[in-house]
Amino acid sequence: MRAARRCYVSRVSVEPRVVLEGEGARVDYRERFLEGDERDALLEELEGARGAFDHDQVRIFGRTIPSPRLVCAFGDEGTVYRYSGIDRAALPWTPVLRGVRDRIATLVGQSFTYGLVNLYRDGRDRLGWHADDEKDIAPGSCIASLSLGAARPFQLRRRIARSPVHEVLLGDGSLLLMHGATQRLYKHQLPARARITEPRFNITFREISAGVPGRHNCVGSALRTTPVEIRSSR
Repeated sequence: MRAARRCYVSRVSVEPRVVLEGEGARVDYRERFLEGDERDALLEELEGARGAFDHDQVRIFGRTIPSPRLVCAFGDEGTVYRYSGIDRAALPWTPVLRGVRDRIATLVGQSFTYGLVNLYRDGRDRLGWHADDEKDIAPGSCIASLSLGAARPFQLRRRIARSPVHEVLLGDGSLLLMHGATQRLYKHQLPARARITEPRFNITFREISAGVPGRHNCVGSALRTTPVEIRSSR
């Protein structure tokens, strides 16, 4: 007998809050994009995939150090994304994650082929100032950032010295959309907050450009190429 497919009610806050806008850049925030059973089911999938998470090995000033967070990726078959000199292959989309991706894609009017997942184990884990402007990403495409777990402050600033910092608290189930020229004009970070003791998953959905040689629909060298079993956390 076939298992019944789980359905979830789509709930999106009435109007997004605009964090910043101008010169072709726009960042907006939806406080409660994912709630209830859908939120719980996605969190269960990510918890069940913990065995697939590892540290990025980042080279800084001639030294290789592990990233201060754990990382995993899901995406279309064979998709590989290069960032900071790292090639990370995508695991297959899990069922709930695929459904959430499709809902965000409908909202934005854009396809997403890759989801990079950062696991911040507590407030000591962090991500420094950077822009998601790698050549692998389709030019001008939206990057969608979905948060589950502990609320963490997210900061943006212009790529100009002494620019003011824009900050938004990314709550559980929230969705932040970075449109247009945001990555070209701004950098962003998730600073450490020692008082936070709870974990947080963050999924950034991206459209990987099919025109980049050796990236889309390629299963070449990557940090993780062996299959990983996704288990239920229940």
